[in-house]
Amino acid sequence: MSRVFIRYASPRDADRLVADGVVGGNTPTGEPWVARVQKWLSEQQAGRRLVLVAEDASGLLGTVQLVFRFPQGYADPEAANGIDVAMVEALRTRVDSPPGVANQLITDVQNIARKRGVKTLTFLLQMGDNRGITQAKSWGFEEFRIMPE
Repeated sequence: MSRVFIRYASPRDADRLVADGVVGGNTPTGEPWVARVQKWLSEQQAGRRLVLVAEDASGLLGTVQLVFRFPQGYADPEAANGIDVAMVEALRTRVDSPPGVANQLITDVQNIARKRGVKTLTFLLQMGDNRGITQAKSWGFEEFRIMPE
């Protein structure tokens, strides 16, 4: 097994996240995945979010995002207020990624949040994602709000 590196995503990763199988399937909005990832990266450039990727010699293995502030028109200060509340979202790993990649991504994103003065870290999960909810609880997150989709 090769060594796994966690780093900030760069523009070249938009195509690679799709090609390497980290993101795929239908998007909630129906837009292509590459376009969606490019939006994430433009929000990273604007300072509203960070996108981390996990990578080894085989390619990209996973990704996670830390949202500090939502774009204009999507404000939700309980989830991310740009000051001391931030949100973890879009945690994804490739099907064949080594064990522990998701845990390392979460550990790194929590450390970054702490260094940036985030006091409350929320985690976005889809309703009915019982496996994801159980996993998030194992990392110490608590359910605080359930919203219809």
